[in-house]
Amino acid sequence: MKTAPQPTDLPVERDLTLAYRLSLAVAALMAVASPAGVVMGIAGLYGADPKLALGVTEAEAGLLLPGLLGQDIFDLAVGLPVLLGSMWLARRGSLVGLLLWPGALFYALYWGLLYLVGAPFSALFLLYVPLVTLSAYATVAVVSSIDGEGTRRRLGGAAPARLVGGILVVLGLLTLGQDAGGALVTALANDAPVDPAARPVWISDLAIEVPAVLAGGALLWLRKPLGYVAGAGLLLQYGLTPVGLAAGMGLASVLTGSPLEVSTAVVLLVFGAVCFAALAFFVRGARATGTRNVAATGAEREELTP
Repeated sequence: MKTAPQPTDLPVERDLTLAYRLSLAVAALMAVASPAGVVMGIAGLYGADPKLALGVTEAEAGLLLPGLLGQDIFDLAVGLPVLLGSMWLARRGSLVGLLLWPGALFYALYWGLLYLVGAPFSALFLLYVPLVTLSAYATVAVVSSIDGEGTRRRLGGAAPARLVGGILVVLGLLTLGQDAGGALVTALANDAPVDPAARPVWISDLAIEVPAVLAGGALLWLRKPLGYVAGAGLLLQYGLTPVGLAAGMGLASVLTGSPLEVSTAVVLLVFGAVCFAALAFFVRGARATGTRNVAATGAEREELTP
């Protein structure tokens, strides 16, 4: 006797329970650290100048330094909901949610590391340490659980691998050139003063973001399974970062009455728009395959109906 086929599952190779638990722990830490940072930042943790704490300043070689108070607000308003939303979508069987989930975790890892090495020492340090550790483990847990070959089959015809992979590689090289160039020039200059806030950004960019973006872009360009698994998440993380910086600039302008550097904000938003435009290929492809799977499942069920 035939039984009705089960709906098509997400392309995963192992149980996601551990990944969910680690991700919930990351979300809980963000839910505590971000509002605590806002409260302590208002009290002066990030400095007495609200414009610097909220907005963006420029350091060596045009490097943009985020105001950590503004970033706390953005993480609470955007970063945390994106993480929880992607987890919720993945749990409901959404391929879009599954692919964005590691990107939201990578975003938490990137900014957690920047706070860990760059924020003034306080009790929040005790939250940043497990936030970085758990974000890293959770990212690996999600990515390693996804069936790369199955993801490539479902997205191969919808996501232009060479175009999106090329965008990731170019973005990674631009960041590498700016950060490594600024660090190298500063290191070779005799007695050149170094903005202490620049080093945490260099560390997060050069140790975490740039290698991942370059590797992910190259793998996607070569149409490797891992490239399809990581591509959407990398675009999400890379796109959220400049949008957060632009939001901080706008918030600082509104709250302090300082003039907004429109040209810088526009450049940041263009970077974000490029990432989200490329991400749209993944979203469209994931939705299209999901619709086809639902339709196929419905047709199979109709065939079994007497």
